[in-house]
Amino acid sequence: MKILLIGEYSGVHTNLAKALKNKKIEITTVSDGDAYKKFPADIFIKYDRKELKNRHLNYILKFYYLILIYTGLLGVFQILKYVKKIKSLKNYDVVQVINPISLSGFGSIVNLFFMKFIIKNNKKVFLCCLGDDYVWVKGSIKNKKFKSMFHLMSLKNFEQYVPSFKYTHGFLYKKLNFLLINESKNLIPGLYDYYHHYKDFEKCTEIHPVPIEVDNNLLALKFTKYPINIFHGWQPNKEYRKGNFIFDEAVRKLLKKYPDKVVYNVVGGLPYEEYIKTFNDAHIFLDQCMSMDQGVNALVAMSKGKVVFSGLCDQLKNYYNLSENELPVVNSIPDVDYLYKKLEDFVINPNKLESYSFNAIEFIKNRHNMEKVADMYLNVWSK
Repeated sequence: MKILLIGEYSGVHTNLAKALKNKKIEITTVSDGDAYKKFPADIFIKYDRKELKNRHLNYILKFYYLILIYTGLLGVFQILKYVKKIKSLKNYDVVQVINPISLSGFGSIVNLFFMKFIIKNNKKVFLCCLGDDYVWVKGSIKNKKFKSMFHLMSLKNFEQYVPSFKYTHGFLYKKLNFLLINESKNLIPGLYDYYHHYKDFEKCTEIHPVPIEVDNNLLALKFTKYPINIFHGWQPNKEYRKGNFIFDEAVRKLLKKYPDKVVYNVVGGLPYEEYIKTFNDAHIFLDQCMSMDQGVNALVAMSKGKVVFSGLCDQLKNYYNLSENELPVVNSIPDVDYLYKKLEDFVINPNKLESYSFNAIEFIKNRHNMEKVADMYLNVWSK
């Protein structure tokens, strides 16, 4: 079987490719490295966006890019230098695309023509549902009861959400999403957040968990002495989408009451390989409080035995049939007092860290082990 993986979402295709190569399957990956995260790829197709030192001119440039994004014109000339590479992407048995905008950084027009070429010249195409797209953005805005990054949207912070609205209001983005829905053999959600919005489509499969590299020798953390080290992964310009400022307020409140028992580190905007090294000494990892499931950063932290604050909605507990004694993360909601009390409980009862750490490790081994996840994909693709 000859497989082509297009696009990247925080290492999903990188880890999936690694697991498939271990099974002696021929794999080719295409991406831009997922922006600043700099994941590897066999073929790089990257939009080179200019940044100016002059702040006022840079603001004008950002507005110019915004116009190109919404009209779908972004990258229509830059893509020409990649035509030879694109023409080589033929005759694969399976092509899996992460997100309709699989060529990240390029607009809808480039991606529409690119996907039509891929569909025409390869045997089977599958859509891995991760990241912003028309179906997910539209569904998230429409259903306010379902926790999502749009929960805190207001006029004050609307600028952070502008890039996402291109999927619902931009030129051809809806058409591109439904082209892939119609032409894909299956729609494969990677997290419950996406399963929730795609499950009514007949082609939607069960959740194929994010593949994570597992250390089978890792033991649960054991608390020996204070201070408790709290790590906060803060993605630049996503504090309202992730709820970072809510976590931050809760921890600042904790620091005032327990200054000798807590250490707090905030890190973000680093390349992936550098980023994951920064939380090695942490006991608690703060991911996000605006999701129903765990993000990739949370899952990586869980695989390292950290006590993670992230999404674990009741629907997800039921989906995986998790009992209260098996909870792998602390479900996080956008409420400072709630988060403060959950954090304080660990400060007062640090012995609880070990049980959450153990559950996190077991959950990753059972649900997210990249070798098992690769078998799930192979099973769907081969049908």
